[in-house]
Amino acid sequence: MGDGQTREENKWEVWKQEAEKALRGKTLETLQKVTYEGIRIKPIYDETDLKETILTHSLKNKLDPSWKISQPINGEYAEDIQEKIKNSKVRGQNSFFLNSFQNLMKKEEVQTAFKHLDWKNDSIFWDVGSHLGLIPLFLHMRTELNQLKDLQGTIGFDPYENILRNGEDSLSLSTKLDFLADTIKWMSEYDCKTRCILMKGNIYNDAGANAKQELVYTFSHALEVINELLNRQVPLQQIVNRITFSFGIGSNFFMEIAKFRAAHHIWTSLMNALGEANTSPGLYLHAVTSTYNKTIFDVHVNLLRTTTESFSAISGGVDELTILPFDSVLDQQTELGERIARNTHFILQEESLLSKTNDPAAGSYYIESLTNELSARVWEELKEIEDKGGFLKQLILGNVQTEINKIAEQRVHDMNYRKNLVIGTNTFANPSDQVSDNTLHNQKIYENKENTLQPVFSFYEAMQFVCKEGTTPRLKSDSLESSLRVEPLKTTRLVEHFEKLRIRALQAKRKGQDIKVGVVTFGKLKDYKPRLDYISGILFSGGIDVEIVSKEETTRNEKTRCLILCGSDNCYQSIDLTFIERLKADNQKLHLFITGSGQEEIVNKVQLDGMITSNMNVYEFLKTFRTYWGLVEIEKSIHF
Repeated sequence: MGDGQTREENKWEVWKQEAEKALRGKTLETLQKVTYEGIRIKPIYDETDLKETILTHSLKNKLDPSWKISQPINGEYAEDIQEKIKNSKVRGQNSFFLNSFQNLMKKEEVQTAFKHLDWKNDSIFWDVGSHLGLIPLFLHMRTELNQLKDLQGTIGFDPYENILRNGEDSLSLSTKLDFLADTIKWMSEYDCKTRCILMKGNIYNDAGANAKQELVYTFSHALEVINELLNRQVPLQQIVNRITFSFGIGSNFFMEIAKFRAAHHIWTSLMNALGEANTSPGLYLHAVTSTYNKTIFDVHVNLLRTTTESFSAISGGVDELTILPFDSVLDQQTELGERIARNTHFILQEESLLSKTNDPAAGSYYIESLTNELSARVWEELKEIEDKGGFLKQLILGNVQTEINKIAEQRVHDMNYRKNLVIGTNTFANPSDQVSDNTLHNQKIYENKENTLQPVFSFYEAMQFVCKEGTTPRLKSDSLESSLRVEPLKTTRLVEHFEKLRIRALQAKRKGQDIKVGVVTFGKLKDYKPRLDYISGILFSGGIDVEIVSKEETTRNEKTRCLILCGSDNCYQSIDLTFIERLKADNQKLHLFITGSGQEEIVNKVQLDGMITSNMNVYEFLKTFRTYWGLVEIEKSIHF
């Protein structure tokens, strides 16, 4: 027994010794990685990492581990939305996510769109965006039909969204907050349980923020909204009853689980700070799969991304989940994409049994430790922002944008240098993959009808208007308050700059250009294949084809624009450099590169254009290559 106890006590040291032996002289610390959140990840975690970790949190008290299936219902007309809701209900959907809609301005149109909803059993998640007048119209209709008390879900907006996305808003922030305050008071008076405050953390996710930043800025701007509503005499209990937090889901599986679990910690701490520790409801979490990491090339890989993202969000305890179709980033979305996205919920529910397990990550040394450290860092930064004057002040000063831009730029840097590999884009690109020239035109542009609507200045004026006219009014600021202007967040997709290069090459090919690079190999297959695969992978990601040519073929083809010498270091020692000199003499426009680092002697001796190495900026390299075929000239024909 004594020997067994000794082995137990020394197991960490034994493991460390064996690991370092396998590392051949390197220390265990070399296996540690630092995340974009600045958290150092160790190679192994054990029970000692839980000594300072709080294991009791609100997820343990969550009565129902299932989640609402909240898939997008997008349509240009009310009839389109009605048909999509009908078909989705038959296929098991129980919540209906709307944030892209048009022609729902009249009472009859809204009634038509939601004809098949059962308000006692179905739930709605309606992000009205800038169309604030839809809220009183919708609530009035439900009152007329005696359905107000049965209404479930969220119909609301984020007062900061337009400022964050566009840098300005046609409505003053105070007008939106007044409208929100009156909406809450009206709902409380008429016993309507629907949520109307939508805190959209996914805005930060779309801009490239890390998990810590998404939590910090979402809760910080939520706290700003809460304080403003308190100043408008809205009771705190009514406010917290009306809040839905919506976060994006990134691709770092364990970090995302920790992020959602940490959100519950932060909410509990926030309620304690506001004096509502015992009576406040738990955090209501909605999650939507990220668009930031999705790709238009090898688009089916997005299926894997959305599935793992959904798994992590559910494991983190979300209440409502929206899985975007794998082809949502394309100009034409398909019914297949919508069907697979919806069915992913059922696979996770019925086959992975996630709907039967409360907090599946609980007790994991790694995730519990990660959750705890993330929560602590977020809470400290939240306090720091408050000490400096609050979220809005930091936004006006540009500090929020600067911090997010730093992380977004680091992500792009890592992708350009292939430290971050994105399947189908900067690695394992499929050269036969085709997309249309206008693939990225995935946002429908609707005519802005809001300016033709009757203007009102408050929620109660809007309610009076819809009672009389049965149509949506336009909210207008009633003061001469100057419009708030800030630097907008830069929302984009991580891989978009690579995709632009490739689309330009595809356009050129469709016009008959031969976008091809010749590779001259040296030695046997085993000598040059690793470097050939690396070269091919890089060039394919820029839409450039690869052709292996012999030395004889290079001398016969005077139209060749670029050649790459490929072989092992040993093979290069036997190269007859005179054939390179002949090539350069016969073809003044020829560009020559050599693979592998440490080839400066050859580069300088025959004046090659450069080396292709494993630590170079691949994106800048591809940008240089496109000039060899004049691809810059067709750049103006692509609009993103």
